Amino acid sequence: MKTLLIYNKNTGEILFTQSGGTELEDNILTNLSCEVPDGKIIKSVNIETKEPVLDDIPKTDIEKLQEQVNNLAQANAELTSIVAMGKTNA
Repeated sequence: MKTLLIYNKNTGEILFTQSGGTELEDNILTNLSCEVPDGKIIKSVNIETKEPVLDDIPKTDIEKLQEQVNNLAQANAELTSIVAMGKTNA
């Protein structure tokens, strides 16, 4: 089985292995070391500039649900205020 092996060329330390999947030719891989700011992920590498293409970390389901809860709580507060004002005007 074809296995992709990424290792430190100075020490031989194995950093990553992956078996199966796409067949890879030898000598088509390269590496890049870069800083990734908080809140970002590496989406790809621009092969012309050799710079990483960064993207925002997607929101988790928990974060999305928390936003919905906050929005609903705000809408509920606004409706409660409207109803309360309606009762005082009646």
